[in-house]
Amino acid sequence: METQTVIIVVISVLVVLAGGAAFLLARRLLPARRTARLRERFGAEYEHAVRAHGDLAEAERDLSARLDRRRGFSLRPLSDEVRRDHGDTWSVIQQGFVDDPVGAVHDARGLVETIMTDLGYPGVPSRTDDDEGFERVAGLLSVDHPEAVAFLRRTHAAGRLTMADQEHTENLREALVAYRRLAEALLGGLTTTGDAPRGERIEEAD
Repeated sequence: METQTVIIVVISVLVVLAGGAAFLLARRLLPARRTARLRERFGAEYEHAVRAHGDLAEAERDLSARLDRRRGFSLRPLSDEVRRDHGDTWSVIQQGFVDDPVGAVHDARGLVETIMTDLGYPGVPSRTDDDEGFERVAGLLSVDHPEAVAFLRRTHAAGRLTMADQEHTENLREALVAYRRLAEALLGGLTTTGDAPRGERIEEAD
């Protein structure tokens, strides 16, 4: 065999081996990079998805699907007037917590869902307290506001808070704080017209 032919064969073998090594390396690195990106994007929601699905690959498919759905729609900007209206509604809800904690938390969830609809989130449930409706809201918001959703999940895990009785006031207070965090995140802060009733300040839990 001529020297030139040998060189060509050797180079060809090296190219194939290098390609195979690159392929194997990519198969290892790409999933790791995807995992790192999803962990960074979703934070505690990533861990929740893994626990909920019981399988890492299935959880990451779910989170990736959420990202794809989020890329498929654009949110609408809200006018200052609409933002103030929502802020005024929140003030009324917060004031009502003292006399009716259960009703206030239920109304707080309804306000968050109304804000989501105004912003243009698709498929928002209408004032439902079932687990499916809760998951739909949480899933939609988890892409843009994962920390607020994680806090909401912690309060939701304590029980069906909007269905609780008056003996669970502390849990209900935490739920109201969680919905306030979501409302603030969605609106970029809560502003009022200045003449809405303020009521008792519901302080955030640590």
